[in-house]
Formats: sequence, C-alpha cells, structure tokens
Amino acid sequence: MRNWQRLALISIALFGCFVPVQSAPPTPAQTPDVRHNEAQTVYLSNLARRANGIPPLRWNRQLTAAARWFAWDSTENRPGWYCGHQDTNGNWPDYRARAFGYLALAGAENAFCGYVTPAGAVQGWMNSPGHRANLLDPVSREIGLGYYRRSGDGRGYIAQMFGADPSYAPVIIENEALSTPLARVNLYIYNRAEQNGFAGLGPATQMMISADPCFADGVWMPFSNETTWNLEDGQGWRTVYVKTRDPLNRTATVSDTIYLGGTAPLQELDDEYLSTTQPSVTLYRLDQSGWPMVQLSLGWIADDAYPTFSRLWGNGERVTDPDAWGGTAYRLATSSGESSAWVWDTSFIKDTPLVAYFRIKVSSNESSSEVAQLTVIGGGTEYGPLRLRGVEFSAPNRYQEFALPFTFHSNPNEPFLIFQIRRSGAADVFVDAITIFSASQPATSPLIWQVPGGNYRGQGVWARFTDGARFSEMTEAATMPARLSVTPAGLRFLAQRSGAPPLSAHLRVAATCAPPGWQATQDVPWLQTEIVGSAVRVRANQSGLNNGVYTGSITISAPDAGVAPIVVPVELIVVDQLFSVHLPLINKN
Repeated sequence: MRNWQRLALISIALFGCFVPVQSAPPTPAQTPDVRHNEAQTVYLSNLARRANGIPPLRWNRQLTAAARWFAWDSTENRPGWYCGHQDTNGNWPDYRARAFGYLALAGAENAFCGYVTPAGAVQGWMNSPGHRANLLDPVSREIGLGYYRRSGDGRGYIAQMFGADPSYAPVIIENEALSTPLARVNLYIYNRAEQNGFAGLGPATQMMISADPCFADGVWMPFSNETTWNLEDGQGWRTVYVKTRDPLNRTATVSDTIYLGGTAPLQELDDEYLSTTQPSVTLYRLDQSGWPMVQLSLGWIADDAYPTFSRLWGNGERVTDPDAWGGTAYRLATSSGESSAWVWDTSFIKDTPLVAYFRIKVSSNESSSEVAQLTVIGGGTEYGPLRLRGVEFSAPNRYQEFALPFTFHSNPNEPFLIFQIRRSGAADVFVDAITIFSASQPATSPLIWQVPGGNYRGQGVWARFTDGARFSEMTEAATMPARLSVTPAGLRFLAQRSGAPPLSAHLRVAATCAPPGWQATQDVPWLQTEIVGSAVRVRANQSGLNNGVYTGSITISAPDAGVAPIVVPVELIVVDQLFSVHLPLINKN
C-alpha cells in the first residue's frame, strides 16, 4: 500500500469546552535526528501555508508532547498496524491536547500511519482534502509535531496537532526554520484575536522588537503583521522578542528563536525554544516598592467602550476625554433625577477574592453630601454600595480611583458580574474604567503568582501596591530577572616601579533587565575606575609602591536590581625594569 493511501483523515474540529483530564503520560524521549524531522515538518508545513496565503504556525511544546505520545502509543501499544486518531486509552486529540497542558482551542489532527520523510509527510497531507484543510486552516496559530520510529522493525507513526489560543499572538521567524545564513530575517507577528470578557486583551495597535527580553533599546512603532529584523552578529542561537500593546496599554510579550550561521547543531535542539503555556508567572523586584502588599492583574479591565457598558437610567452619554484611558469616558450628567450606568460579564474569574478599582471624576468636589454610589454584584451577591461624597475627591475634573473588594460567585441562577455606577448628587460623574486585581499578598521577590485559569502566555502583569488602607498607582511588574555579567573575569597589570603607569584596561558590563544606575567601586587606592558607556575603564597606578605583587578587586553592582554584585579580581605586578622582547618572524610555506 502506498504511503499516501494510508493517511488518516479527520474533520476540521476545534474544541474549546473544558474536558476533565487525568495527568498526562510520560512523553517519549526524542533523538536529535527525530527531533530534526519534527522541526523540518513544521517548517515545510509553514511553507505550504505561506504558498497558499495563510500565516505560518508557531511550534508549541504542549501540542508537540501530545503528538509525540500519540505517535509512540500508536506504534508500541497496538498489536498490529493502526491508522486513526483514537489512542489506546480511548481518548481523542482534544483530550490529549488538554492532558498535556494545552488549555486553548485544539482538536484538529493530521496523522501519517507510517514513518516517512518530512517532505513526504507534508506532500501526503497536502494531497488529501481533509488533511489539507487542517494544515491550511487560518484559525490555527500553533502546531505540534510528533515522530516515532521503532528501531527493531522500522514501524512508526507521525502526528501533527493544531491549536489556537485567543490569549496568544505569536511571532515566527523565517516560517519557523531552524537556521538562517543571513542576519536579516523576516518576522510574522500575529495580532491578538478579539476576545469577550473583562479578561480579554484588545487587538494591538503598537509593538516593539528587541534582542533584549526587557526591551532596554525598544521603540514603540505601529503594529504590523510582517516586518524584518537584524539579528545580532556572529553565529549561534538568536532570540527575537516582540512586545505589543493595545489602546488601554495592556501588553503581551512573545518570542521565537533561530540559529544564525550554517546548519543548526542537532544536539542543541531543545523544546525550550518552542512556545509554551505556564500555570504561573514569576515576578521580580516587587520588594523594591516600599509597600508591604501587592495586588496583581493580567490587564483585567472594564472600559467605558466595552460592549456591555450602557446607561441604566437617567441622563448619560459617552464623551471624548483626553485624560481618560482609551480617550473616552461615560458622563452621567445632572438632570431632574439620578442617573446610572453599568457594565457586565459572565465569563470572568469565579469564586476568587478580587478588588475592583473604579476610575471616576466629578465636575465639582465641594459638596459634603453624597455624589456617587459604586456597587459590584457577583453571581447574585451584592458588594457595596460604596458611597462617595464630593469632598472625597482631591480636585474637580481629576480622575481618582476607589477600591471595592468582591467575589464573583458561581451561581447558575445569577450568572452575571455587574459593576454599577450611580450619580446620586448635583455633580456630573465621569466613568472611565474599572480595573480588577487579585487580593493582597506580601510583596516579596521573586514572587510566583499562580495565574487564575492556569494559562499564562506572556501577558503583561499589572501590580498595585497597598498597605491595607492606601494603594498605589498601578505599574507593570518585571517578569524577567535582572542579570549582571562582566567580562573579562579578571585583570592583571604589569608596571615598572619608576616608570609610567600601565595602559588602562576595560571591563565590559551587561546589565540585562536591570534598572539604570549600575556602579563600579574599587577596594585599593592604586586602582581607579571610570564608567564609559557600558564599560568600566580601569587604571592602575604603581606610584609609591615597592616591587611585589598586589591584589585588589573591582565590584560591579546594581543596588536597585536585586542581583548579587560581581567581584572582579585585579593583580598588579611591580618590578624594577620591563624589557621588550621581539620574536623572530616565521614564514611558513
């Protein structure tokens, strides 16, 4: 039977509902050659997509683990030849994707019931209508690839899985090629999908690109799906980071890696280069804030422009406001009676203590009487109202935030989370947005935050600090550790006791993800240091020293970065006289 006749067909199906699963079985280890075949199949699949006007796919770790296990299971756990999509546990692709940790839309799968080359697999799938539809589905954004071949008889299986996560908008370098000979590469950058609910980020309007995960040299530019980028010179693995933001300044960071040079070394292929999802995110430098507690958010916000935001009663309208996030606010205007607006969602985080921050302003803050009421209703349970007097606003026409703790309870009879703002006085009330944060926890660093829903995909994390009575403005937390590196690791100077000081030397300092302001200090008087850009010029002065060997050190530190300082040993050798030595020129024929 020819290979193309043995392809398994599957209909186009992406399943997004929650399926309870057991823990994933162990994934079979892959040899470098097999892993290379997987990478090449991903690349050739993307070339086929691009040839048909479809964006490329990002290679995903969880989908790949599921595909590898299914390829192994279809070979080792079947008494004879098998061609299908149900594993020996009776489960289907959507179940396997979730079991291996992919929590978004998944379920479409291609399989090749035998072991063939990457080119043969892709050609076979493209020649089969069902497989071709899966491979060219524009909804998919990520791909998993699993090869397995039994050494004894050569029997094998190939599985290809597809996924689409609305929270993830990947970047792909050169269609997911393993290597490139040219430093200038093509990038494809997905935009965020439209999402419903207070937890969904909006489409990106700006982006920045960098070789630095903290974007120290990044510059915001208009968002574009396709652009080019220059990799750092030299040879080796290169990672490109892309950070995007929407009109409400909610950010997300993604990356991809490629080998610059000749053929990528197969022994260095690693799943660490694949896209991934995580149940938690580690945050850094929170203890530098000076506040004892912190509240966190993945950009959860209900803006006045949100689809469910509307007037309940009275006089109200959306107005342009340059001081409002997103440029608009909702004005509850004075009239013959009170006025009110609300915004609601049904899909937000349930049964978890949270805090809502209402960002509002009033046209007058002179009244000691009530001017507004703020209420949260979570699954039928009402929190508030928080009654605000005019004098509680620091100034008229200046936005101010007010906190109201709540929980969105699971209640099938009351499925709504509602934020309501009521104008109850003689001043106009302007409603900008309601931001939502987790309950307070100690502001330690590093802090591992278990993300609600367990699906962290590079979203920017907002932090708001508090002492229990007051709270800070929100800021974006650091998700990368600060690092210091210094080269060379040590210095040596040779000096003639009565001669001129030796030539200066330089230490190259890389302060990755560290705030500006690293410094250099020395511990002996015969050493002098001067910071010049990203380097330290080091001079040694033997004046007043006798012959001998002297030791000292230079300490490179970044006090606000929360990283350990680096100590560079320095040796100074003082002698009576230095002699120049001229070596003969050797000409080899």
